[in-house]
Amino acid sequence: MGGFAKSMISLPWAMSAFGIQQVANLITPGDGKQPTRKVEESLYSVTQATQQQFNDLVWAAFYVGDEVQRDMVNLMFDVLTFKAFSPSYLQRLGSDVAQQSMETIRVLTPGKNSQLARQQLRNNLEVYNLVKHVRELLNIPTEGEFALKELVDKAYDLGEYPDLWAVEGLGHEYADHFRGGGEPIRNILTDQKASVLPDKSLTMMHAGIGLSFAWHLLPTVTPYSPAAKVREMLQEFITLCKENSRKGYTGAAYESLGLVTRTWHSQMVPTIDKELGEIAPELLGYFWHGAGRALYFLPIYIAPGVMSPWRAVDREPPHELGRLNARAGLSWATTVVNVRHPAILENVIRYHGDQLDENEAFTNGVCSSLIMAWDITPGESFIADYTKHQPDASDQQVVERWNRLVKKPVEDAIQRYHPVLKAHDRLGEVFRYQHLSELVDRLEKGSRTA
Repeated sequence: MGGFAKSMISLPWAMSAFGIQQVANLITPGDGKQPTRKVEESLYSVTQATQQQFNDLVWAAFYVGDEVQRDMVNLMFDVLTFKAFSPSYLQRLGSDVAQQSMETIRVLTPGKNSQLARQQLRNNLEVYNLVKHVRELLNIPTEGEFALKELVDKAYDLGEYPDLWAVEGLGHEYADHFRGGGEPIRNILTDQKASVLPDKSLTMMHAGIGLSFAWHLLPTVTPYSPAAKVREMLQEFITLCKENSRKGYTGAAYESLGLVTRTWHSQMVPTIDKELGEIAPELLGYFWHGAGRALYFLPIYIAPGVMSPWRAVDREPPHELGRLNARAGLSWATTVVNVRHPAILENVIRYHGDQLDENEAFTNGVCSSLIMAWDITPGESFIADYTKHQPDASDQQVVERWNRLVKKPVEDAIQRYHPVLKAHDRLGEVFRYQHLSELVDRLEKGSRTA
């Protein structure tokens, strides 16, 4: 108890001293940095370190509060600079408030919408618990021998749906197992030990190792780090993905960078976008796809009806490539988390149909996620049944959109696209937005002319 009391007394003194140090930095920066930039970097680092000490509930509360606070600060500056008084700004703000109010009312009003919202929340929490507790579910050892084949079998023994998420978590844990050994991490999914992995586990095992690489590398930089340091970190991430992935699956590892960045290092998103665009622009699609997937799981959006990620997904990316991939990533997550309940996706189409009709990103996300799910859990009934779903016949516009945006494309994805992508070792391609039909056409044409 004495040690605890001393620690509690020391904490406010330490925070006070930290504040005094930041005032001093503003007055006399000693390393050539701009005073404000040096203080911002220190505050960012302390905030990130503090978040690492939070449990899940406290972190979620912090995240929501931080997002709301940032929005309020942005609004304040928009008012002070008179930006908030432009007609376009007021129109967008009014539209956002009206749409969000309507969505909240729909969720809170007893009936089908509220039932689907509760089911979606249960699905979200189930996935969260599966990913969070994969170590306990599979009895993964903290040290010693990592019985890879046995653990993969345990993941699949969990049954339909949980196995998909358990395999991704297992990939994360497996990559972590190689850290701290003093040797470079190389060939972990291509060596003899990994030869026991069944083909069906490879997409999400690669997504899992990408999560591990990004999780450990991103804390080494800040939004205020020199560009050279950020690029060095990114290059190390790219090298790790390349040198530990099997042919055709690297894209699954790349995409995890966006998921980790947007979830736990959101202020780094513009920096990563800029520097990745300079050194490896071909990976930007994967990055923004992962960032879009992250939106679905963020605490501020995880409860349906509170806030909607479908408005944020088009506003966060600074360019069209980012917007297409972010929307595809959000569509991917919405589909695969709720794959046993297609009526939830039907509701997305019902209330966001005009937005989804703007381009093919939504359909790409639906198809890509089901290609991945079909590959990792081949023959699972809930995926096959997805194409049999019949929307509410009383709303013909929803029926037409469902058939055009979901039913027919998913049939093509499972029956045609998946076999071709798998045969050509290109399944990693589904972790970014592109025209899958054109890709498959090129692969088939190449086979015929070879």
